[in-house]
Amino acid sequence: MKRVLFLAVNMAPGFGVSVVIEELMKALQRRSIACSAACVKLEGTFAGLDVQQVSPHAEAVRALAREVGADVIVAQTSPFFELLPGLAADFRCWAWEHGDPTPQFFPLEQAARQQVVSHKQRFVYDRIEGVIVSSDFLKHDIDWPASKVIWLAHDHAPARTPKEASDFHGVPIKVGTLMRIGSGEAQYKGNQLFIALARACHDVGLPAEFHVAGRGTASDAQNFTDQGLRVHLNLSEADKYAYLRSLDLFASFSLWEGFNLPLVEAQAMGTLSLALDAGAHPEVCPFVIRSPWEAVAYIRRASEDARWLREQSVFCHAFVNKRFSWQKAADQMVDVLQV
Repeated sequence: MKRVLFLAVNMAPGFGVSVVIEELMKALQRRSIACSAACVKLEGTFAGLDVQQVSPHAEAVRALAREVGADVIVAQTSPFFELLPGLAADFRCWAWEHGDPTPQFFPLEQAARQQVVSHKQRFVYDRIEGVIVSSDFLKHDIDWPASKVIWLAHDHAPARTPKEASDFHGVPIKVGTLMRIGSGEAQYKGNQLFIALARACHDVGLPAEFHVAGRGTASDAQNFTDQGLRVHLNLSEADKYAYLRSLDLFASFSLWEGFNLPLVEAQAMGTLSLALDAGAHPEVCPFVIRSPWEAVAYIRRASEDARWLREQSVFCHAFVNKRFSWQKAADQMVDVLQV
């Protein structure tokens, strides 16, 4: 039996790449393809899955791969990307790229981040079997046209039916976002743009309340609370999905996303969602905007026309349910990896 070994620096339930690996492992195992995962830092448990720790060195990974009987290694983060060329003689090695935010968004780390990107382009991608990316946008962003595109999905979240009229708040409508709110990522996550949206609505007298959910500290939240926004810190997974369902309108102003799981999750919860026309957003959301001021028009329409709001919410729900699933992603992966 063939076995796939996934590699990531961290594995913790509910976090980004960890969700991707967990759901792909489950879906592949439903197809009788054995899987293991290894990471440097392991938090929590992954019931029914073989997830263990490994040192981020080629010899340690090689020994583990042989121990579990892996035929294929799929790295999903550094520092494992950089190890793949040294393992390629013994295993079929793939890089699954979720991308690197544009280095210019991090002035103090720009040179180091650019070096990571350049190293992968020069010394990794062409020395392994291939590269998978999570969106068409990423194929161009990493400048590797031979990349295979496999979209991520949302059905790790609890299944929800489309919203009924009783699921909406009426006026004022509830507008929210979900992001990491720490200062390190604030520039590209669009924190200030969401605040600008709240101000713009207030200035024109639109009846709306604004909410922000994310991981961070009370200090991180201060910038939002000072502007009158309500902040929901460090929600559990269940509370996160309840929050996304509770919104009348979700908005993402991130300036760079390789896919954007929260945006897709919000739509899966049945919530009308808007996203800035950047990164992979046009692939994962039917309503893209160019600025916070364009979003004001949607909020005005939503506050004045309850029927329209429900229709667009139902449309978003149908859009993601038709387009994305982990089983579909796993099926594509089987075709690409030939396992």
